[in-house]
Amino acid sequence: MQRRAFLGASAVGLATGSAADARPEANQYFDLTFHHLRVNKSAQGKRFQEFLEAHHLPMTRRNEFGAVGYFQVHLGPDMPTLVTVVAHRSWADVAEKRAKQQADKQWTRALGAFGADEPGYVREETWLLRAFDGMPRLETPALEPGKKARLFDLRTYEAETWQDVVAKVEMFNQEEIQIFRRCGIYPVFFGQSLYGSKQPNLTYMVWYDDMRAREAAWTTFLKDPDWVRIRGRPGWTNEEVVSNISNTFLQPLSFSPIR
Repeated sequence: MQRRAFLGASAVGLATGSAADARPEANQYFDLTFHHLRVNKSAQGKRFQEFLEAHHLPMTRRNEFGAVGYFQVHLGPDMPTLVTVVAHRSWADVAEKRAKQQADKQWTRALGAFGADEPGYVREETWLLRAFDGMPRLETPALEPGKKARLFDLRTYEAETWQDVVAKVEMFNQEEIQIFRRCGIYPVFFGQSLYGSKQPNLTYMVWYDDMRAREAAWTTFLKDPDWVRIRGRPGWTNEEVVSNISNTFLQPLSFSPIR
């Protein structure tokens, strides 16, 4: 769970296609960490879930991390994998949270003891995203008492160039996010990737009540007159700005605040 040192703020300005400035940012940053596991006799997945619940979640609460989510891959590549999501208020907050985590003695003791006898996980991969202007903050879905946890959909759009990513982000900001909402594709976050794999790309997370609701929402979306209008707009077509789309379905763990 140790985070590698992040690069300087100048890299953010380059990746987002705009110069960094001194004004406070409204856009959040999202830390997505993929914990790749192995099915084995030592029940690695169960032990790691217990560790997250007993130690990582309390650490985030002690240090006032804000929105945090814990998920397992329900359908997608590299199963079994657990995914954690942490929202940051600003670029500075990324470094502040990392410093708080490293200074938390309860956390560092637990981390040191975890996996001492058996490996806690196989590999860990961290992505850092910056929220779109069209949806600058993560939205936590409200869960009615007694209602089952939702189905979450993590989607990554890869592109050939950063300019293509900027064009697709513009499409989402100006029209597509609102079309999603209207059609029952409910956003958690939209983020442009700053660091991580599959560069250059954007990644977003949406939710539905269940798989049937997802199928209905996307059927509605594909027929939506505004989507039909904009999908062929020069500069916004998939052929021009998207090279590959990957999809991962996630189920929230029982203790996940985002569920």
